[in-house]
This record gives sequence, C-alpha cells and structure tokens, in this order.
Amino acid sequence: MTGARVLVVEDEASFAAALEVGLAREGFDIEIVHDGVAALDAFERGGHDLILLDLMLPRLSGVDVCREIRNQSSVPIIMVTARSEELDTVVGLEVGADDYVTKPYRLRELVARMRAVLRRAESEGLRSGVEAVTGAAEAHKG
Repeated sequence: MTGARVLVVEDEASFAAALEVGLAREGFDIEIVHDGVAALDAFERGGHDLILLDLMLPRLSGVDVCREIRNQSSVPIIMVTARSEELDTVVGLEVGADDYVTKPYRLRELVARMRAVLRRAESEGLRSGVEAVTGAAEAHKG
C-alpha cells in the first residue's frame, strides 16, 4: 500500500497543498488536479490506486466525475468535501464513492480510511482473480 498512487481532485489550493504534503509524508504518490474535467483526463491516463474527490468542483461536479469513473472502473473513490448534510453523503455513496469524509478532516483518520479502502480493493482483486482461475479450471474440466 505504501507508494499507492492517489489522484487528488481538489479546487481549493490550500487543501490540495496540505493533502499533498501530508500524504507524501505517509508514503503515497500524489497527483493533484483542480477541476472535474481535469480529473477525468487524469483518470483516463490511468495508473491510480485511489481517488480523493471533492464534490464542489469547477467545470464538472464531483458527483458527475464519480458517476463517470464508476461507469468505467472500480478504482476506490473517497469523497473529501465540505458538504456535510446527510443527503450529500447519501448521494455521494449512491453514485459510487467508497467512503465520504467531511472537511475539516483529520489527516490520520483520512489516511486510515484510505488504507482500509485500498486493503479492501486489493482483497477483492485477489479474490476475483482466484475465482477467475477456479472458473477457468472448472470450464476446462467440463
């Protein structure tokens, strides 16, 4: 998990800079973009293990970005946003976010949530790989 490549989508420069410093110190490899369109462009280039996604973004909302990414990929997404109403959380999770963290956040908690989501994704990836191999072996026998 150390060295996991994280796409940070955050339009507020101060939050983006704080995340970059804090997450780099924790061993993550960070790419930062500042709007929804740039987020989709960065996602298309690939190679991200996790996405931290703000909801309120210029050019394309975080909800729309999440929905578009989820249509193409199961990469873990954690929404990190100032929107703290229950409806915002529910919408974020229903469009495909794996977790939802409100600002101001505690870095240690955010990092713990990131590691938990990455562990789950890795475990599911290994499990689906085992199922694919088992299924192929069963088909070959049949």
